[in-house]
Amino acid sequence: MIAIACSCFSQTKDFYPSSKHGGNYMYNFYLPPAPSSTPWAPAWHPDGSAITVGMSGSIWNVDPSSGVATELTRSETYHSSPDWSPDGRWLVYVANDGEKTIQLELLDTESGKVTKLTDDEHLYLDPVFSPDGSKLAYVSNQPSGYFNVFVRSLGEGAWQGEAIPITYDNSYANSRLYFGEWDMHISPTWTPNGEFLLLVSNRDVPLGSGNVLKVPAEERGIDRADTVLREQTLYRTKPDVSIDGKRFVYASTSGAADQFNNLYVQPVDGGYPYKLTFLENDAFHPRWSPDGEWIAYIDNRDGLPQLALLETYGGKNKVIEITERNWKEPMATLKLRTVDEDTGKLMGTRALITASDGKFYAPSDAYARIGRAGDRVFHHEGVFEVDLPAGKTELYFVRGFEYEPEKLELSLAPGEVLERTVTLNRFADLEKEGWYSGSTHSHVNYGANLLNSLENLMMMTSAEDADIAVDQIANKDNRVLDYHFFEPGGKEHSSSRDDVLVVAAQEYRPPFWGHVFMIGLEEHLISPYLTGYEATGVESLYPSNTDMFRKAKRQGALTGFVHPFSGESDPLQGKLGHGKAFMVDAALGTTDALEWSRAQNSGFFPLYSVWNNGLRVAAVGGEDSLSDLHQTALIATMRTFAYLGDQEMTLRNWLEAIRKGHVFVSNGPLMDMTIEGKLPGQQIDLERSGNSVTLKASVESIVPLETFYLIQDGEVIEEIAFDGDRRSLQIEREIEVSQSGWIHVKAQGSSDERFPLDARYAQGFTNPVWIEVAGQPIRDAASAQYSLDWIDKLETMALEWPDWRSQKEIDHVLSQFEEAREIYRTRMKEDQASKALATK
Repeated sequence: MIAIACSCFSQTKDFYPSSKHGGNYMYNFYLPPAPSSTPWAPAWHPDGSAITVGMSGSIWNVDPSSGVATELTRSETYHSSPDWSPDGRWLVYVANDGEKTIQLELLDTESGKVTKLTDDEHLYLDPVFSPDGSKLAYVSNQPSGYFNVFVRSLGEGAWQGEAIPITYDNSYANSRLYFGEWDMHISPTWTPNGEFLLLVSNRDVPLGSGNVLKVPAEERGIDRADTVLREQTLYRTKPDVSIDGKRFVYASTSGAADQFNNLYVQPVDGGYPYKLTFLENDAFHPRWSPDGEWIAYIDNRDGLPQLALLETYGGKNKVIEITERNWKEPMATLKLRTVDEDTGKLMGTRALITASDGKFYAPSDAYARIGRAGDRVFHHEGVFEVDLPAGKTELYFVRGFEYEPEKLELSLAPGEVLERTVTLNRFADLEKEGWYSGSTHSHVNYGANLLNSLENLMMMTSAEDADIAVDQIANKDNRVLDYHFFEPGGKEHSSSRDDVLVVAAQEYRPPFWGHVFMIGLEEHLISPYLTGYEATGVESLYPSNTDMFRKAKRQGALTGFVHPFSGESDPLQGKLGHGKAFMVDAALGTTDALEWSRAQNSGFFPLYSVWNNGLRVAAVGGEDSLSDLHQTALIATMRTFAYLGDQEMTLRNWLEAIRKGHVFVSNGPLMDMTIEGKLPGQQIDLERSGNSVTLKASVESIVPLETFYLIQDGEVIEEIAFDGDRRSLQIEREIEVSQSGWIHVKAQGSSDERFPLDARYAQGFTNPVWIEVAGQPIRDAASAQYSLDWIDKLETMALEWPDWRSQKEIDHVLSQFEEAREIYRTRMKEDQASKALATK
């Protein structure tokens, strides 16, 4: 395997450190993509001759009649969210420096000079000129980290005076789900008289990004605001006031009545919305033309977001195809193929490109992404074409964990059309050995910029060299996305390919108990899709996860907790992580699995505790890729390898292997372990204690690793440092067994050497081989006490919940806690009795 020395891609990523708001949803639904390979954030030129957009990291003018795009800006940062001064001289936009900060810049179209209006550690968003051009409204998290709307005077390309805060930091009574305690104020737009702003704020709103408010454009104007639209929103509203000032257009799912965002219009002073579009896809970011006859917006009907026009009076609706791109600087064209070294067949990969200007570029027909670790990538099927600046270009190609990543360096000449073929070498083939891999946890659509499909999910899964993709149908607040993909029968979806299976499963998402998966439902999806949402009809914590797991298992589903824990510390020392109910369901046998969604060691504390009492919950891997988002964990980058042997690869066989624990979990390292020839999940029976068992284990990896761990009954019995290239290791050990228990192995790397894995660090581990001595069950009193302490804390937290509907509901759930406690108490007593007998 080759060593990859990489200076151009980040090792780990701390996104937007100055922001105390948001997280992943905010990055994707509010912040402009950096970059987007297709148009985003349209703004009309004042004379109506062009629509200005963010695209390929720059600002472009698009001729709506011809589709010809002309690049207006270019720098080392990624540009978006343009807006014109009324006289057409000044163009303001935002500049993203690589998910650290977002600044305001101003282009003087007469001189070509660019001025940095801001240059600090904060985020500046949504700039919009006042109707007379003398002021700029914008959003910033300066100085406190929370988003507020400001207005500042601007003249001759420079600030004139200090910023005026239209809104200010305000604390909500509770920490709102996904939005936190502090209010957000975003998306300002002016009324034509310049006296008011419409903006979106979640002040006094329990769920979502907020209502549309009409706010005086003066200091602390929000104190005199009127609510003109009251509905649940998710950053997408983006209101824009008509030229007569009487109404505004906006994007909405109408509080979840729509599966997708459509365009609506309603009076500026409040009233009833009128629906303008009836699309089976999303419409984003509407903007009136200067004459009011057209609305420019972003439409993803064909998958990728594209510029579109809606005729205000008449209803004509058309996508503006970008027919030509006129770049500011000389470009070259790269045509590239990726093939398997042995077969010569085309195969897809994940591609990472850094051009001579230090920026990432993607083909115009590819969806540009930012992975969890911060790498900018796109997936392709084996052939792509991309325009790149002339000069030195660096490319990486990654295909899962069993191929060596390939690096390619090119020097491109202006105007050159260069064709290249890259071969990738497979160094391992686990499928031939009976192992089939995939993520237990991804989403096709989650309300993001891309209209995704099962076919595209399979394309990306194949490019990552995985065998199965599981689409978890789930709610996003009050919407349920992808429900139409569900097929009864408990099998793989009918659209599955010969080489990649796809499954329409369900993620049930109660924020208090913990999100869970239900894979292989035979009859129907489980409803409602959640509990514990404040100010909704499902605000109670009843039913419990236990109740819903039991319903799912009656339909034949595999069940498990998803993204339950993160970090390195014991969840019991905090607030039990995101899998609070795990200890209850592990005892009751209602959960089959515990998912790793990222590299972490926190989950081993509760997992080892249940293993130590013979509860055979399988560890699985699923990165939770929300694969229509432009900034998300990449598909199949934390996955489950299940052993089927010579069985056919079907969903039912794969799930049965997971139930049996014939699994290892990995974000890169390829793990192998047998004990006395037994695989993970199998059992060894010993007649007496004191016997030894032979463990054979190995690991291979595309990145260097640091430490290999042998773990018996939750205790590390040996640590082995990797040496040489630190990408492989093979060991054989004799391990003494004194009591019934289990053994598994784990390998880990460092964050400094994680590239090209989409991970904080490399991690792989097996499920355990179980060992039973003299017919005695696996019992451990200390682990049982840990589990009891966990349930006690869980009960205290649950009783603090304010929105139970009845004492009957509380009693029902507490009875399940007590049922689980009794199981742990019994196992504790069994261990104590066994040890007492052994000492006699």
